Amino acid sequence: MLEIKEIPVGNIFSKTSFRGYSYVINPYTGCASGCLYCYACFMQQFTNHTGENWGEFIDVKRWDGVVRTKRTVKDRNILMSTVTDPYNPIEKEYKNTRAILERLQEIGCNLTICTRSDLVLRDIDILKNMKARVSMSVNTLDEKFVKCCENTTPVKKRLQALKKLHDEGIYTILCISPIFPYITDYEEIIEKAKGFVDEYWFENLNLRQPYKTTILNFIQSNYPEYYEKYKEIYIDKNREYWFFMKHNIIQYCKKHKFNYKIDFRHS
Repeated sequence: MLEIKEIPVGNIFSKTSFRGYSYVINPYTGCASGCLYCYACFMQQFTNHTGENWGEFIDVKRWDGVVRTKRTVKDRNILMSTVTDPYNPIEKEYKNTRAILERLQEIGCNLTICTRSDLVLRDIDILKNMKARVSMSVNTLDEKFVKCCENTTPVKKRLQALKKLHDEGIYTILCISPIFPYITDYEEIIEKAKGFVDEYWFENLNLRQPYKTTILNFIQSNYPEYYEKYKEIYIDKNREYWFFMKHNIIQYCKKHKFNYKIDFRHS
């Protein structure tokens, strides 16, 4: 059962080292999606949820709308979100993200939203009036794989949402993330979406503890033919696969004249 708490916060903006952004906003702590590969599970050590597993709790950050940063956020690049999905299923009821968007619309900023949910369509009326961009994450077209790893919107609906946003004049980003070695086919995904995407982002599957063991066990059980290859990448730390993957993505994007960004990290 999902544990939900409402937490008043004095400031919704956090300074960030993400390149190109001044602040990040996370409307929630925790996430109902509970993705098997979610790097954000490290956040649990900073919360009071030691008895729950990641994906079993959400804190709703209630912000009074007062900007308490040293410098104004007006005209700054803001990223929403980095450690939660701003369109968690509970957003339908709590409308926390929408309340923040309404305030940001008044302030004026350059906002990029990262989500895996088609619930973002609800807020088109606000996003059209902001300097907003929406990034939708997809890492496979295989819904069976998605159901094993995520409690999220089906891929088909995510792509339909991206098209709707694009049709409404909102800048769209297809984030192919995380790329699972030997499983994610980025060209296949792009072929399904290239008519309504303005930019492509690529992120690799970067495994850290404690979910590193979880993912390796998942691969061993569901994709045993790739298990030794995963051990080579994530146990022996051989980065050759990612070197060639990055090279191929660059060549592919240049050939098709795509706007793109590659963020491959290694633990």
